Amino acid sequence: MKTAQKKVTIRDVAQRAGVSYGTVSRYLNGNDHVSQDASDRIAAAIDELKYTPNRAARSLAQQRTSTVALIIQVESNETIVQSSVSEAMAGANQTLGDAGYQMVTLIANTEDSTRRIAQLVRSDFADGYLLFSLSNDDSLANTFLGVDRPVVRSEISDRGDLPYPAVDFANADGQRNVTRYLLNKGRDALVYVCGPGYSPSSVNRLEGFKQAMGERFDERQVYYADDWEITSGEMAAVEFQPMLDHINGFVCANDNIAVGVINQLTRFGYRVPEDIAVTGFDDSPLAIMANPKLTTVRQDSISHGRVMAELLLAMMRGEQVEDHYVRLLPTSIVERESA
Repeated sequence: MKTAQKKVTIRDVAQRAGVSYGTVSRYLNGNDHVSQDASDRIAAAIDELKYTPNRAARSLAQQRTSTVALIIQVESNETIVQSSVSEAMAGANQTLGDAGYQMVTLIANTEDSTRRIAQLVRSDFADGYLLFSLSNDDSLANTFLGVDRPVVRSEISDRGDLPYPAVDFANADGQRNVTRYLLNKGRDALVYVCGPGYSPSSVNRLEGFKQAMGERFDERQVYYADDWEITSGEMAAVEFQPMLDHINGFVCANDNIAVGVINQLTRFGYRVPEDIAVTGFDDSPLAIMANPKLTTVRQDSISHGRVMAELLLAMMRGEQVEDHYVRLLPTSIVERESA
């Protein structure tokens, strides 16, 4: 009858290496206070005995879980499948995985799910948190005020009591630049299709349009969409239909909305860009598939997730980051056929 082989322990490694139990423990935990000679002997003993560390025990001793939670707080489920969100998730996951962490994704899209996630956060189940709060609702962000773990946000906030650093895009700059791009082409009768009011990015992009228009800005030039979807762009074009003969450009808060505008303008018999130019924001895959291909503002969403993860890793290593620190990532104009 075959008997189970005895599991190798730290004490076995210590005996083989000729060092104390504490020295092996310090070596396994990455402590610098282990001599090179002892380190070499411990490494050889681990190899000879084929010792496998008990990761659960190590995590408990170090009060670490090797887990990072990416929490997405959204008003609309459609937001979750947008390319900017999925690409940011991919960038963060790759960076954290390379550093030895497992990323888990939690979605707060209802009061119940937000409450459950808040309970998890208070239980200290992760070593750090990436908060994609794609909403002005800060109820979840408030939870972290009593949690002693690093937090990085995906969007800037004007709340002075939320000290968490943020990595965001220069949304106002991007929309201001593409609006000026149209103005410089002689497109001086512009209207704006704004994203949903619950989104900080939407508010910042509208501000960029206002800055570019300056004294020419008129509130009647703005359509406020309820979400980021194609149908909102179509509804905006319908709303502006009585004015279309006097409009020569639509500036849109994202690519989905811009495609909706193009679709509806085409149904009305207007040519894009000959009659009316249209611009988007994000440079999503949809921008290439649009007809005509969409002139838009590019933001590197994979880099967004990666930089957020890098900042969080630095904080988890104990590096100091100033309260309210903000890293703004650049945007650029991608010229195609629609403007």
